Amino acid sequence: MGNNAAPQDIGSEEFLQISTNIVSTFGSRLPVPLCIYDEEVERVVSLFAKDTRLSDKKQEQLRRYVNEGNLFILKDDYEKLAGHISKNLGALLTEHYLDEADAAKIFYDGVLEKVRAFYGNPVGETLEEVRAVLAIYCEYVWIDPNRWTHFFNALRRDMDLCNHIVNTLFVGTAIHLKQAYNPGEKQNMNPLAMGLVLHDLGMTQIPSALLGKKGPFLYKEKMRMQEHVDIAEKMLNRLDIQDEIVKACVMDHHERLDGSGYPKGRRGDALSTEARVCAIADAFCGMIEERNQRAALNPILAAIILTECKKKYDPGLTSSLISFIISNNPEMKALLKNKEKMQQLRAIALQKMG
Repeated sequence: MGNNAAPQDIGSEEFLQISTNIVSTFGSRLPVPLCIYDEEVERVVSLFAKDTRLSDKKQEQLRRYVNEGNLFILKDDYEKLAGHISKNLGALLTEHYLDEADAAKIFYDGVLEKVRAFYGNPVGETLEEVRAVLAIYCEYVWIDPNRWTHFFNALRRDMDLCNHIVNTLFVGTAIHLKQAYNPGEKQNMNPLAMGLVLHDLGMTQIPSALLGKKGPFLYKEKMRMQEHVDIAEKMLNRLDIQDEIVKACVMDHHERLDGSGYPKGRRGDALSTEARVCAIADAFCGMIEERNQRAALNPILAAIILTECKKKYDPGLTSSLISFIISNNPEMKALLKNKEKMQQLRAIALQKMG
């Protein structure tokens, strides 16, 4: 037992309990310092320091303490542990001590790491890493219907393509789950998740000067930006991605129900449910994120705009989007109940649509 840390009171709520499956990810060295409750001094005391090499004897100690429910970390070290878990997301499938809101943030970091690697180098090897992490993510949100409701508060609003991709993944799967979840009928969500992640793949080939332009785009620049869909189709072919759901998300996420979208002006029943989900998720995330051309919108305002565009976006899916926004966000739920404020937001929404 280490003796460098001063004894501390376990009742101070400055400690978090560590579970068996989290310990199983530690490998040969500790990513964070660990503590135990010492009954002799009636305090929490240091057990092992960060980067301690875990010999067979130390691993046996950890197993004993974790089985007794007597293994903790300081709350101040939680961020470091979260970073470690984000690289070992499979541990979250059976984790019970971790708050769902915290798990959502950990998933964001874990998925983002793989997405960033793939978008920086879109080849088969990095694609397989994305596929693996999405399988864990899909299993996690399906196991418990309450888990996905926490992912809204994990969304990030800064201007970054890969953040936008993860945002779209979280929003799109939440919309789908709100519509389709049936605990007695397991669905394969992996193709939809992959489609949501790959929907803006073509943006990796758009000049950075255009992507970073401040102020409105010129007509020619808009046309150049729209080419990202056709570029993505070629990239899918090169990666030998043939799944129809993935292709629908990539090729049709800018199509609209009334035929006003691009690149082919598809409409109505020609657009799959998955493509409609991706269209709403992509549009919503684009509106709530900071952009060079405009400031980020309030999420409720963005959802109202999409809801009012009934000819362009599936009304049932936009309703599911609003449910997702307010599920675990008291501020958004209160805003939705404020009639005066909602009237103001609807007026702003109609003005922006015009």
